[in-house]
Amino acid sequence: MSESENKATFTLYGRDRLLNLLEDCLKGATAATELVLEAEQVAVTRYAENRIHQNVWQEDTRLWVRVEVNGSLATLACNSLDPALIRQTISQATTLARRLPNRGNLGFAASSDESGMNVEPGAEGLAALSHETAPAFFESTANQTADNRAETIGQIVELVAGAGYLGYGTYKTTSSELAVANTQGLRAYAPATSGYIKVLAESGDGSGYADCLARDVSLLEPLATARIAIEKCRLNLNQIDLPPGNYNAVLEANTVADMVRFMVIHGGGAQQLQDRRSFMTDSFGQLVTGANINLWEDPGHPGAMPFPLDYEGLTARPVPLVIGGKAAGVAYDRYTASRAPGHVSSGHAATPNQLSFQDGPQPHHIVMQGGTKSVTELIAGLKRGLVVTRLHYTHCPDPKRVVATGTTRDGTFLVEDGQIVAAVKNLRFTQSILELLAGVEEFGQPRTVQDWWAANGMSITNYYLPPLRVSRCSFNGATTF
Repeated sequence: MSESENKATFTLYGRDRLLNLLEDCLKGATAATELVLEAEQVAVTRYAENRIHQNVWQEDTRLWVRVEVNGSLATLACNSLDPALIRQTISQATTLARRLPNRGNLGFAASSDESGMNVEPGAEGLAALSHETAPAFFESTANQTADNRAETIGQIVELVAGAGYLGYGTYKTTSSELAVANTQGLRAYAPATSGYIKVLAESGDGSGYADCLARDVSLLEPLATARIAIEKCRLNLNQIDLPPGNYNAVLEANTVADMVRFMVIHGGGAQQLQDRRSFMTDSFGQLVTGANINLWEDPGHPGAMPFPLDYEGLTARPVPLVIGGKAAGVAYDRYTASRAPGHVSSGHAATPNQLSFQDGPQPHHIVMQGGTKSVTELIAGLKRGLVVTRLHYTHCPDPKRVVATGTTRDGTFLVEDGQIVAAVKNLRFTQSILELLAGVEEFGQPRTVQDWWAANGMSITNYYLPPLRVSRCSFNGATTF
């Protein structure tokens, strides 16, 4: 890597440049046309066995062209800002749209303000808590260089090595821009940054994990994160076998994210509701979890990696999901809103290519109301049970009942009389998340986290969630490690 690449920082195209480019390309359109441009720069520094072994810089530009003709919609994509290529793609999409049958497409919005908040029949009064939109872009993150990341990793490794362990992990920074323009006059733009640090401390007998995530890297706490991973590794020795069964448990925020994820992707979107695949089907206003659960989508919450727009250029709005334990609402895009009388888009349109793991509009900024206690304080209230640091490779074999499964990883501990007394070999968790959330006894202090899939680059959902102490967590199998 050259010296210039090593010290490179993120440089935005900027609102004016991107929107002027899109507007110029729309001038020759002969049909209703919308352009959605996403530019992203990602820098990743990885370390293993207490040494940096990889530094990667990637830039990508994705432009989707959507053309509507007589109720039919055609979508094509390119990876260039070359106006000639964009116009060519518009022409090809127009030709394709004219050959497609009328599928009743609505065309495009004329303003970002066409989104709004819906009230579902039966869920009147179950409103989402919300915040004014917090900033999504921070210079502190965009200005991080490879040298900055290396320095931070050096401090982490010094702590891990000083404890006698091997450190593994990642420091990743991202800068992105979303621009949407169409022939109806809509013009929308928003930039964003993110910083993510993962620390895995390993000994010959066990491991400990911790991570931190924020739009603003100055809010990350790499040394505190490292100390948590080190302490978990220290405790994770001489692991005992524990039989499968139901246990009281303290679930850390990373674990809660993996569980809540399946409520979101299989029940939090209007497509699943309209297909009658959602746990909210015929349930608005009825208890679906414990009455102490408040879960909502809040694109403006500073702890939930806020972002103000969706991929139709509409303002993203808060959405109540489960309020007071009752099914309260789902996220809509323009298409699903058109199928629900009296509804509008809530500003949750997915990427135009509809990634295979995403089915229609979905929430991506999930907030759960929490408390003030630390994980240690939650453990102190546990007579006998387990502490689960995080889950690995989670799945949902029964989406309608939101039954999730996955194995514990990097720190599962047995608690007796409020004290950790032993490390436990990893267990397989399998349980309905709705059932689990019917037994929440206490909430801890929320923090910003990702689920396992997002942490591995396969999802874009972020969470501001508390650790939970629950009365029953079901484990139906054990591992040999």
